[in-house]
Amino acid sequence: MKQSQSDVDSIPRWRDRPAGGSSDEDRAAALTQDAGVSGAFPVGLDDRQLSAIAGGLKTERRARPPFWLRPAVVAALLMVSMASVMGYEAGWFAPLRERLRFRSIPPAPPAPVEHVRRHAALAPPAPAASEEPPAPMDDPTPAVAPAEIARPMTPAPRAPLAKSAPPVQVAAADSPPAAPPIVARLEPTPASEEIEALEEAMGLLRGKHDAPAALAALDAYIARFPTGVLAREARVARVDALLMLDRADEALRALEALPLDAHRRSTELQLIRGELRARTDCARAEADFTAVLAHVRTPALDERALYGRAACRSSSKNTTGAAEDLRRYVERFPNGPHADWARRWLENSR
Repeated sequence: MKQSQSDVDSIPRWRDRPAGGSSDEDRAAALTQDAGVSGAFPVGLDDRQLSAIAGGLKTERRARPPFWLRPAVVAALLMVSMASVMGYEAGWFAPLRERLRFRSIPPAPPAPVEHVRRHAALAPPAPAASEEPPAPMDDPTPAVAPAEIARPMTPAPRAPLAKSAPPVQVAAADSPPAAPPIVARLEPTPASEEIEALEEAMGLLRGKHDAPAALAALDAYIARFPTGVLAREARVARVDALLMLDRADEALRALEALPLDAHRRSTELQLIRGELRARTDCARAEADFTAVLAHVRTPALDERALYGRAACRSSSKNTTGAAEDLRRYVERFPNGPHADWARRWLENSR
């Protein structure tokens, strides 16, 4: 609701309000009336205080950040510092670092005076105008153009040496460099005929699995080189060829004539000899099996030797020894190729 002008004029002003009264409007009216009277306020401000207040009003004060923002600012500064260190170590600032490093390299120093004087003293005197130049001698050094002689030589900047490095002795300028030693080139020696013959036989046996051709090649090798360096290897390969051809008797005779003490396949060959002997001579076969079991290192050879000795003891009426070997066989090889036969034998022997 809009008030009329007559209503506004009817409101009394604070300066026209009568003195006295205890209301807020009466006290405000009293203060307003006192402000208009000079000397109403006994306490005044001098010029110095007024100038200080004026200067304070002109100076703009920045409000402090809130308390909760201070940890965030500190954490941000720490993250920026850590990122800078990690970037420096990882090589992010490598281009800038290279530019700064090359700017800090000083220019090349001038040539030392002593070096120029020494070369000037060692240089031959110039021939007179009336004298003819001497005939050129057989000088191994290449000729240098006059322009190249007159050009000043600026030494390359030297890298700083470590403090612990020993002093380097520089050879004299007039001493010729030492010639590199002449190394004789060693020509590859051709393979001997013995090696070539055995390689051909082993290729037929191992590569092509052609036992008849390999056996013929091995017999020819042994006849040609009976005391060769590789004669022992050839005789062992001949046993393999005979076993591939199922010629067990010949293989047994070859094994009995072959010493097995120092051969790398001595344990395996002794096991094969025991298996071949078990057909006719269980006593000697059992000795081979026992020797193999004493120093065998592979489960496959252990399984064959244990079963072979148990079979020999069973055929020799050694029931106690056979039962011991078969129980050990079942314990160590429950899924072995002879495990079922061993279990049946143990059940029937009870």
